[in-house]
Amino acid sequence: MQETLTTSMVTLWTTSPVWTLVLYIYLLVNVESLRTFLVIYLAYCFFDPRPYDGVGRRFSSISKLPLWGHVNAYFQPKMVFEAPLDARKKYVFGSHPHGVIAYVSQLIAGSTGLGIESHFPGLVVRGVTMPAAFAVPFFRDYVLAMGCLSCDRSSIRRILSDRHHRLHQSLLVVVGGAEESMQAHDGSANLVLLKRRGFIREAIRAGCDLVPIYNFNENSIYKLVDNRPGSWIHRFEMAVKSLFGFTILIFHGRNIFFTPYRVQLVSVVGTPIPVQRNWDPSESEISHYHQLYVEELSRLYRKYQPKYAPGAQDIRFIA
Repeated sequence: MQETLTTSMVTLWTTSPVWTLVLYIYLLVNVESLRTFLVIYLAYCFFDPRPYDGVGRRFSSISKLPLWGHVNAYFQPKMVFEAPLDARKKYVFGSHPHGVIAYVSQLIAGSTGLGIESHFPGLVVRGVTMPAAFAVPFFRDYVLAMGCLSCDRSSIRRILSDRHHRLHQSLLVVVGGAEESMQAHDGSANLVLLKRRGFIREAIRAGCDLVPIYNFNENSIYKLVDNRPGSWIHRFEMAVKSLFGFTILIFHGRNIFFTPYRVQLVSVVGTPIPVQRNWDPSESEISHYHQLYVEELSRLYRKYQPKYAPGAQDIRFIA
């Protein structure tokens, strides 16, 4: 009975972007007494400034939800730190790989009691995601409660700003984005990083040390169908990405309810790369820190892959 409950709760968590949208549409169509409220709420979703203000609407009490006990039992998440983190400092964490929906990044950056903050009290880590996530009714409120904010440049700069109430906010960004999610095949480690330099620039501007994170088995939670370049699936994914900035992946889980595969999720947090602050970094300066970051992430993967993902391929930077 407990096993069934755990599996059901985890499935609800991993599929929440879909069923929350379906629930909203069902209520809008079928419950006339709620229709006016739901229309107003939808408008509010588009005009609410909180995802972009650098503060958001975070509820630390969300870490007490029974859900996280089920997630912990199902995935047995583990965090490995190569060096201690200083709660008095700010960091820019880069999380890799993206996976299908960046589930591990939600765990380690959000108010779950399972992430970075639980290991270093006083450290505040704000995850960021695409603005479109804040347009999905009900799901957006969960994302905000977790402490997540928009990934646009102005939002990131507000998160890392020196204003007194944000002095110790760190940033966690899933660097590879939608393009990398299309590479989330089981056992692969294909990363989109070589052309991702914006997070390096923001770290230099804010004087935040850079910290790479590799989440082993993120790509094994679900299995993508074959989407090699030239296939109709790949063309569909690219068309959606061109139109909306994100894509719709075709994947499967353990059953028709999209229950995720049961794998241990291990996040290895690398040694912080010291960054000297510069409000107007040059391209050569950005390239310097970017190269250090790529080297540290590669070292991290090759050191821990034999232990935590022995069957996985070698890390590969495809773009």
